[in-house]
Amino acid sequence: MSPEPIIIDCDPGCDDALAIILALHSQECDLKAVCTVAGNGAIDNTTCNALNILALCDRSDIPVYRGCSRALDNRQPATVEAFGDDGLGGYAQSIASDNHEQPKDAVAFLVEYVNNHPGEITLFATGPCTNIACAIRNSAEFATNLKRLIIMGGAKYTGNVSPVAEYNFWADPQAAHEVLQAGIANVTVIGLDVTNKIALTCEMRERIRLVGTRLSRFLYDITREGLDDNWRSRHKAVAPMHDVLTVAYMLDPDILEVRPANIEVVVDGLAKGQSIIDIDGHWHEGECNAGYAASVDADRFYHLLFTTIFDEEIE
Repeated sequence: MSPEPIIIDCDPGCDDALAIILALHSQECDLKAVCTVAGNGAIDNTTCNALNILALCDRSDIPVYRGCSRALDNRQPATVEAFGDDGLGGYAQSIASDNHEQPKDAVAFLVEYVNNHPGEITLFATGPCTNIACAIRNSAEFATNLKRLIIMGGAKYTGNVSPVAEYNFWADPQAAHEVLQAGIANVTVIGLDVTNKIALTCEMRERIRLVGTRLSRFLYDITREGLDDNWRSRHKAVAPMHDVLTVAYMLDPDILEVRPANIEVVVDGLAKGQSIIDIDGHWHEGECNAGYAASVDADRFYHLLFTTIFDEEIE
């Protein structure tokens, strides 16, 4: 079977870094491009981080396209403290390279590439949905030409930047709303309800370090700040890795239980960024705009992640 052509739209970000690295190490993924957006860091940082992550993995041949620096309402998203000032836990300079981004912007690239390859491209959204919303606004065909869209965002229950909102949807709620209402035929939303269950433990991080490669040391280093932040705020000694679950799900759909749902995003007010996830048809009986990840097989996920990247089990 031929590898799946994919594009990752992201805001690297430690967990975005893991998603990119997993895709690069899988023979089932053909990563065509990385598009960046402001989120975990400012757009300069997220673009630089994407270039350097690809260089670290000896894949500087993959193009990087700079995307939106602000949300649709012209706000600059607040950065995520858990990932440090540079988005990579203070370790961005450790993988600095002389790679350069493409001259075309991410939105123009997405519209052109997806429309030139109708029904072929799986698009991952692991940051705010701004670039994708702009592509939908700019092209009437873009939404129908996507093969599928896999989003890390939202939460049915508790948020991580407010009592009800997850960061990616909160950073640009209008974009998330427009993307989910665009009529894309195959959308999967993977939220905090499952991503919070696949964090890295201290023992896993130490096993990663002991692999002894430059890549393993980098992953050990960049996940330290997230672990420390979780300990300070929640007294849990684990490092988050939300975004990587999107790529893992494509590689092994049995990792997640995905249920049909109608998902809407609150765009303003006290509940800004909240995802209202109607799985039971209370408001939209028979109408679903996405699949929502309801549960995760964490052991199956860990097995896939570590055997794909490091070719060994890490428990």
